Amino acid sequence: MKKRHNFTLVEMLTVIAIIAILAGIVTPTVIISRQRGLKSRAESEITSIISALKQLDADYGKVLKKTATDHKYEIGGQEVTEEDDIAPVTGNAYNAMIAELSAPKNSGLTVSVNKRKKVYLEPQKGFDPASAYTAQTGLLYRDPWGNPYKIMVKVTKNDELKISNNKTIVGNFAVYSFGPNKTDDGGCNADLDTCISSGMHKNHDDIASWNI
Repeated sequence: MKKRHNFTLVEMLTVIAIIAILAGIVTPTVIISRQRGLKSRAESEITSIISALKQLDADYGKVLKKTATDHKYEIGGQEVTEEDDIAPVTGNAYNAMIAELSAPKNSGLTVSVNKRKKVYLEPQKGFDPASAYTAQTGLLYRDPWGNPYKIMVKVTKNDELKISNNKTIVGNFAVYSFGPNKTDDGGCNADLDTCISSGMHKNHDDIASWNI
């Protein structure tokens, strides 16, 4: 009869140490891989939103409706204020714009531009077109970290959109995500050298249409 071998304390500690080392090697790789996947998703959604805006503009010659008040525009009944020829679409106006692009027949939406109610943007998974969009704002294209994307529209449509004091892009539309840090860095990403990679800028990680 063979004698049963029991693990000694040293052997058990050795096994635990090996498992800890392996976990330490694998965990960062998993985290990095997951972050890359989230960034890829953000880039894909940004590209889809830009494409939808271009199609809407091609069909109607605009993506925002001009109001009677100077420097004021609106989308889906929500006001957008233009400054220096750029209208940032945020907050309720952002929700209304995404709804007008993806669910123009929604009962809770006052259509401003998309009068033919064409779907330009695939609704996000889980969005119910039969229910008012205002009750489903979390499904109106939030980035992988839970924030709405930021849309900027050049209202004079001269294909020169000023992003910051030292950066101008070609085009009339720009979209960006606040990135993993969930902070609006103005589209700045230190890893891509789109801003200073030191000081207050070193943690900037926005994902922007002009860098995709």
